[in-house]
Amino acid sequence: MPSRVSFRYDAPELSPQAFAEELAWIVRGPVGLDAYSLGGSVEACEQAFARALGKEQAVFMPTGTLANHLALRALARGRGRVLVQEQGHVYNDAGDCLQRLSGLSAVPLGHGRAGFTLEEVEAALAAAAAARVRVEIGAIVLETPVHRRHGEMFNHFELTRICRFARERGIGLHLDGARIFIASAYTGIAPAEYAAPFDTVYVSLYKYFGSPCGAVLAGPAALLEGIHHERRMFGGALNQAWVFAAAAAAHLEGFGARFARVVAASAGFKQGLRQQGFQVADIANGTNIFRLELEGPEPGAFRTRLEAAGILLPQPEGRTFFLKLNESLLALPVDALVQHFCAARGGGHGQD
Repeated sequence: MPSRVSFRYDAPELSPQAFAEELAWIVRGPVGLDAYSLGGSVEACEQAFARALGKEQAVFMPTGTLANHLALRALARGRGRVLVQEQGHVYNDAGDCLQRLSGLSAVPLGHGRAGFTLEEVEAALAAAAAARVRVEIGAIVLETPVHRRHGEMFNHFELTRICRFARERGIGLHLDGARIFIASAYTGIAPAEYAAPFDTVYVSLYKYFGSPCGAVLAGPAALLEGIHHERRMFGGALNQAWVFAAAAAAHLEGFGARFARVVAASAGFKQGLRQQGFQVADIANGTNIFRLELEGPEPGAFRTRLEAAGILLPQPEGRTFFLKLNESLLALPVDALVQHFCAARGGGHGQD
């Protein structure tokens, strides 16, 4: 259990010393060396995530950017355009890798929103077919929850409609599911159920599975067989990745039950803050992020006082903090945590 409570990331913050201690505990069990990210604990981790996601095969990737890229590259099958979320990771955080490295044009949909609609997909297909030089849509990538929208989820009804439409037309489907295990804790939809309509799915290993880095890309064996050669071509074959894989596999076991405790504790925590006069609001259709509007003290001073008590907050946006819930929330009783927030704010604001 982490000694600090962090609201900055999807996972607790561990110092190098704390991670080394955790790794020493992990290696008491069966851990095997890999060779250039093949075999050993890497293979065991791949198999564990493939089972959890209901897919035939999973392949370790050093980053989510590479996992998304190689999935879309494989799914497009030479067709030149990929539909993406305008607010998504692929469009905003991957340096136009689809265009620059794989000759795929990213077509952004859903401007300023967490997702897009089937009607927008239909319009994009019609525009591509009607172009003077006809082009084809090779793949669609959907991200949920959406990082840039503070954990808001892609509307599940629209997601289902889009997947059915794409299936009927032979368009590849990829799920940027970096955080779907967290989403599952809020929706009750199992990760495998989220992944089922998609050909491929990516899940992050470091965001909340205790690994310093890494990702898995899961999908049908026929599609992923041999993709480790492309991983190496793009410089992603780490000489030894067992550390990342062993840590992630250890945290995968029992994750759903542990995060259910986080969700339950967070409900009491947010209610306690409200009772003490804090302005707290959930994100619409959200997951593990909530909004705290600070009244009274200067946000920087408030944040500094909490840090002195071992409670880490992100940088505020004006007077608003977007707080991320993770397993470190369980390091302190809810009542004690609320008291620390009250103390950091100062007197005169409490309510019975």
